[in-house]
Amino acid sequence: MLILLLSTLALAGAQHFDEHYPFGQLQQPVDTALVFDCGSNPNRAIKNPKFTFQSTDPNADPNQQSLTLPGSFILQDFEIEVTKPIARPFNGRVEAWRTIWLFGGTPSTVQLGCFPLTTDNVVGIDGLGTCDYGELCSILDLNTPIDDVTGQLTCFPEAIAQGIPEDQCTCEGIIAPKVYSAPNYNRLIDFSDLESGLLTFLAEGDYEFKLIAEDANGNEEACIGIRVPIKEYVDPDAGGGWLFGRRR
Repeated sequence: MLILLLSTLALAGAQHFDEHYPFGQLQQPVDTALVFDCGSNPNRAIKNPKFTFQSTDPNADPNQQSLTLPGSFILQDFEIEVTKPIARPFNGRVEAWRTIWLFGGTPSTVQLGCFPLTTDNVVGIDGLGTCDYGELCSILDLNTPIDDVTGQLTCFPEAIAQGIPEDQCTCEGIIAPKVYSAPNYNRLIDFSDLESGLLTFLAEGDYEFKLIAEDANGNEEACIGIRVPIKEYVDPDAGGGWLFGRRR
């Protein structure tokens, strides 16, 4: 679930931010979710992430796309460029910040710690926030799907749709150099059953995530920045919502 959460938080098309973007220093509220390339190494392996989505809330403002939790939305399409073969180790970490706005519009920003997950369904991933995830290719290996009919290792449907053979569901196969894109993907992303602890961690506010991957020598191979406003779901019938993981 963590990988799905982080990938689908990258909701909007790439913007004109770069390696100079000042993470953790918001000066005004964020009203639209976006993803951008924050990489500085011109030879990095992963570049130019682009995602678009559609809210499932009929009352949502299309010009102010936020993530409502608990809630759902549709991932319409995505695109990302891989410029060279991925070499192991491919070490990953995430840095995360949350900003709330005090009276008078003054920002209060904290860098989040690594929040433990107890119900995550990705083997090798057990935290969300500012976390070190270690060698990402090994985590991918541990989560390779198994065919329900044959009982043999297969690959993710999204990877097979990109022309990747079922028996090459590894970093070397699934992240071979090319532009990966899925127009008209239109997948429903449902976060309506998040655990209460995660709802507490993702309290209402403006979030920034910096997803970083490095090679064995510490060279940057990817840097993806995400900004997303998270709103609290309010039940229109019950007149309440979620506050620190509990229903009002």
